[in-house]
Amino acid sequence: MSEAKGVAVVSGGGSGLGREIALELARRGYALALLGRRREALAETMALTGSEGGLIFPCDVRDEAALAHCAEEVRARWGGADLVVPAAGVAAIAPLEAISRQEFAAVVDTNLTGVFLLIRALLPAMKQRRRGWIFPLLSVAARRGFAGWSAYCASKWGLAGLVAALREELQGSGIRITALYPGATDTPIWDGLPGGWDRAAMVPPREVARALGYVLDADPSTLVEEITLGPAGGAL
Repeated sequence: MSEAKGVAVVSGGGSGLGREIALELARRGYALALLGRRREALAETMALTGSEGGLIFPCDVRDEAALAHCAEEVRARWGGADLVVPAAGVAAIAPLEAISRQEFAAVVDTNLTGVFLLIRALLPAMKQRRRGWIFPLLSVAARRGFAGWSAYCASKWGLAGLVAALREELQGSGIRITALYPGATDTPIWDGLPGGWDRAAMVPPREVARALGYVLDADPSTLVEEITLGPAGGAL
């Protein structure tokens, strides 16, 4: 089945949205190449899929050399990525004047530069084969500011600009882009963040994965460029 569908490369595949999306894609017959900082978590995700023949790459998406190695392994085994889902993400919440330069850089480097590095590493093989699909995970914070979320909003607004430019660059290449804009979603990114958060009112991560599946199920003549979804009760 995986040979018919191809391979999906998912960063942040050890937990949260990355794990749920990996499970959704495995159910649809895709082989998986999972990236994340914790080998044990990646192995657990792979085991949950019940699939065989996938690859795990314990690495940080800010590590350019590690991503180049991943891209080469994917190219050698499958010829290139068929789906790319940059799901790795971090957050830091504090008033702007209270955020250190290091904290700000860590958020932007992971959420923006890490996506850039991953796509850049995988793109040459995709362009050579003239096919592929990229699913950037943005956020409602790419369109709306939230007090205390300056670093996160900056990273996601920047990513929205990157996606818009890349979409233009890829015209006629055979590579599609569908951006997902989830609102507050119940994932481990909230663990340890200051404030009181009603996790039960958040979007279940499974629903974001289902939204991606909806895009894959659309008629091939139709391109869904973006999907926005959020908590039924509104932004938290």
